[in-house]
Amino acid sequence: MHPLPVGLVVDGEVVDSDGLAEELRTLFAEHSMPRDVRVGLAHPRLMVRLVELPASLDGGDLDSAVRHLATDLLPVGLDQLVVDYLRIGKVPGGSGGLQRVLMAAARVDGIERLMRALEAAGLRSRGIALSGLATVAALHHAQTPGEAILYVQAGALTNVVITEDGQPLLVRAASAGSEAIATGLAERAGISVEAARAHSSAIGLGSGAPGADELETNVAQQVREGLRRVVAEVQSSRGVYAARADACPIGGVVLTGAMTAWPGVAQALEDDLGLPVIVAGREGWPELEGLGATAERLDVVVGLSRASDDLRPDLRPATAHRRRVASAPPPLVAQVSCAAVAVLAAAVVYLVVLSNQVSSGREDLGQIAAELVTSERAAAALKPYDDFAKATTRRREAVASVASTRFKWDRTLTELARVSPNGVWLTSVKATLTPTTQVEGGVGGGTSGLRSVLSSPAVELVGCATRERSVPAYIDRLHRMTGVTEVGFNRTERTAKSGAGAAAAGSGGCSSGDAKSASFELVTYFKEQSAPLAAGAQTTTTPPAAAGAPAVEPAAGTNPATTAPAAQTAAATTGGSR
Repeated sequence: MHPLPVGLVVDGEVVDSDGLAEELRTLFAEHSMPRDVRVGLAHPRLMVRLVELPASLDGGDLDSAVRHLATDLLPVGLDQLVVDYLRIGKVPGGSGGLQRVLMAAARVDGIERLMRALEAAGLRSRGIALSGLATVAALHHAQTPGEAILYVQAGALTNVVITEDGQPLLVRAASAGSEAIATGLAERAGISVEAARAHSSAIGLGSGAPGADELETNVAQQVREGLRRVVAEVQSSRGVYAARADACPIGGVVLTGAMTAWPGVAQALEDDLGLPVIVAGREGWPELEGLGATAERLDVVVGLSRASDDLRPDLRPATAHRRRVASAPPPLVAQVSCAAVAVLAAAVVYLVVLSNQVSSGREDLGQIAAELVTSERAAAALKPYDDFAKATTRRREAVASVASTRFKWDRTLTELARVSPNGVWLTSVKATLTPTTQVEGGVGGGTSGLRSVLSSPAVELVGCATRERSVPAYIDRLHRMTGVTEVGFNRTERTAKSGAGAAAAGSGGCSSGDAKSASFELVTYFKEQSAPLAAGAQTTTTPPAAAGAPAVEPAAGTNPATTAPAAQTAAATTGGSR
C-alpha cells in the first residue's frame, strides 16, 4: 500500500505521468517487487456497454464490428479509442441468432499517459483490465437461477457490476467515493486531504452522540452526503439494467471496498439500497495478516492476480495487440495459408457455375423490367397519399415528443417559494434541465461543479439565513418538493458583524448586522426526463439582486422566499421548457 499525493490521479485517470512514475519507482524499489504488472482501470469516462451482434461474427470480423460500433456510441474517431471486448454467450431465448458482447472503450490519450508512467517506472504491463471485473473474479458466489447479483465496490471511486449466472452484464464506474468525500471534508474543515482521509476512515458516520465535537460532526455530515451520491449512482445503474427486456430480479448485493470498513457505512448502504446483503466470498484467498490493510481494499488486487495472460477486455494500446498477432507460432500461419488456398479454389468453382446461369438470368431480367415500369406508375399515382400520411405521422410524433419532455417549472418554483422557513431567503436561483445548458446571469459561487454531478433537471440556490442552523432545516424542506431526488450542499459560512458586514448588506450580501447570519449554496436535483429535450427548449434563470439593493429581512410570520426580490423574479419567469 502506497498513498499517492493529490493531483497525480484524478477520478481514476492519470494526470501527471512523471509524478506517478516517481511514486511507482519508490514503491517497487522499496519492496523489491517484480516488474511485470497488471493494472485495474476504472473512471467515469470509461465506456462499457453490453451489445448484441450476430452469432456468426468471429475473429477479425467481430473485432471490426465492435470497434466501429464503439465510434457510433462515442463522439470520437476510431484512431482516438482503445477498444476491446469479452464474449458473454448467446442471447437467451434468441434461437441462437445473436450473441452478447461486453464492449469496453477508453480514450487513447488517457491510456497513453498511464503507459508512459509504467514505462518510466521500469514496469512491464501484462494487461489493463476493468477493476469492476477484477472484483467479481476475486469474490466467488453461487448464482441462483433467475436472479442477478449486484456488486458495489465503494472505494476511491464507486464500481457497480451486475452479473447473471456469473457473467457480467453491466459494469459502471462513478467519481462518487472516498476521494470525493476527503476533498470535500478538507475544504469544509480547512485541513489537508491526507488528514481528511484519515478522519473519514476513523469516524465514518460518527456516533451521533449529542456531545460530538465539531470535527466529528463535519466528518459525519460529509460522509453522509458522499453516501447519498454513491447510492444515487447504484440506483441509476439498477435502472439501466432493469430497462432490459430480459433483465432478472436482483437477489442480493455484495458490498466491498474501503468505505464499507468505515463505521456505520455498510449498514447505511444496506438500508438505502433495500436489498439483502451477501457476505463477500473470499475463500481461497492468500493469508492477509500483517499486511496492515483490510480485505475490503484488496478485492481488485486479488482479482488481477488471478487473471490469465489472455484476460479480456484488455485496454492496452493497439501496438500490444499487434505484437501478440505478429508473434503467432508458424503452425498457425500455415493453417491460415491453407485456408486461403481452399477459399480461392471454391471461388473458381463458383465462377464457373455462375457463368452457366447468366444466359437464363437475362431472359428473367427482361420480364422484371416490364413489371418494374408498371409498378413505378402505380407508385407515382399513390405518392401524394403516402406523403400526406407521413406528414401526419411526423406532426403526431413531434407533439408527443414535446409533451414527453415537459418539465413543470411553474410547479417547481411555486413549491420552492412555499418550503422556505422563516429566517431564510434566496438571493439567486438558476433552473436548468441539464448541466450543459447555457444561460446568462444566475447563480455564481461554487455551485457549478456541484451542478455537474447529475444530468437531471436541477435548481441552483444561493441565499441567506438569519441563523446558520436554519440551513439544515431548509435542506430537509427542499427534499419534500415534488420530484426531488437529491439536495447537494456546497457550503455555508457566517457573515461578519463588523463594518465590512454592513457594507456587504448594502451591496446585496447576507449580513444584517447580526454575526449569526449566514450565506449558503445548494443544488436541488429532480427526476430525469423520460426523453431528450426538444430543440429550442428554454430555461429559467433568476439574476442576483441588483448592486446596491439592501438585503431585506422579512417580518415575523412572513415566508422570506415569497417576499425576496429573487424569488419574485423566479416566479415571474415561470414557463420555461414545456
